[in-house]
Amino acid sequence: MADKKKVRFIINPISGGKAKKDIPSLLNAHLDQSKFDMEITFSQSGNHAKELAKEAVELNKDLVVAVGGDGTLNIVASCLVHTNTPMGIIPLGSGNGFARALNIPMNTIAAIQLLNTGKSLCIDSGSANGTAFINVCGFGFDAYVSSKFAEAGTRGLKTYARISIKELNQYKPKEYKLVQGLEQQIHKAFVLAICNGPQYGNNAYIAPLAEFADAWFDITLLKQVSWTNFVGLSVDLFLRRIHQNKQTNTQRVKDLIVIQPEAGYVNIDGEPVWFDEQVSIKMHPKSLTIIVP
Repeated sequence: MADKKKVRFIINPISGGKAKKDIPSLLNAHLDQSKFDMEITFSQSGNHAKELAKEAVELNKDLVVAVGGDGTLNIVASCLVHTNTPMGIIPLGSGNGFARALNIPMNTIAAIQLLNTGKSLCIDSGSANGTAFINVCGFGFDAYVSSKFAEAGTRGLKTYARISIKELNQYKPKEYKLVQGLEQQIHKAFVLAICNGPQYGNNAYIAPLAEFADAWFDITLLKQVSWTNFVGLSVDLFLRRIHQNKQTNTQRVKDLIVIQPEAGYVNIDGEPVWFDEQVSIKMHPKSLTIIVP
C-alpha cells in the first residue's frame, strides 16, 4: 500500500462569521483516512496562518488545505507559490470568489470529499510590490469598501452590501497612471481591478473572460458608478457581462505599474493592504497548484 499523504489543515476560526467547531469531526468523517495522514491546526491571526503554511512546506507536507475565505486562501497560497506543495480549499468565507471560480463546492462535506478524488491544476498568481495575490488586486472603490469592511464588527455579505450602499455616493473617481514599458495610459476610474480570476465573490463577475492559467491579467476599469447606473452595473456583474457595459474599459496585460494619486489601500484578494503611490504588478505563470474537481 502506498504511503499516506501528509496533509495540514489551516482553519481560520472567524472567517465569514461562520463557526468552525464542527470542522474536525467533519474531516474525521469524510476525509479518506486510508489516503491521508491528517493534521488540524487553527490559526490565531493572519501572521500565525502564514507561519503554519511556511512550516508545512518546510516539513514537506504533501498538501496544505486552507479552511476559510479569500483572505485566508491568500495567506496560505502566498507561502505555497513557487513550491511543489499544492493547496486544497474548504471555502467558508463571505464571498469565496476564488473557490467559486474554480468550481470548488460551497458545501463543506462536498469540499472535504473533493480532497479524496480531486485533481491538481497549476494556475498563475500575481504580486503587487511583492505581495502575492491569486484572484483580484483592486484599486478605488472596492479597496475603499474592503478597508471599511475590515473595520466592521460583523462579517458576511449583508455587511459588505450595507457598507457599499452607504459609501457609494461619497466616493469619487481617482486618476491612475498605468505604465507598461514605454507606454503610459491615464484613466480616471471609480474601480480599477486587475484580475487573475473572474469574480470578486458571490458570483459577481468583475472580469468574466479572465482565466487562471493563461498567463494574462484581465483589467476591468469602471469609469463612474452612481445611483443612476448602480442597478444596471450590478445586474451586469451577476450576469457576467460587465465587460460589455459602456462604463467599462477592459484590457489584458502581463506586468504593469499602477501609479495612484496618493498612498492608500489596495484590495488584495478581498483584504485591504496599504501601498505607496507606485505599485508594481507582476504575473507569475503556473506558480501555484490547486486541488480542483
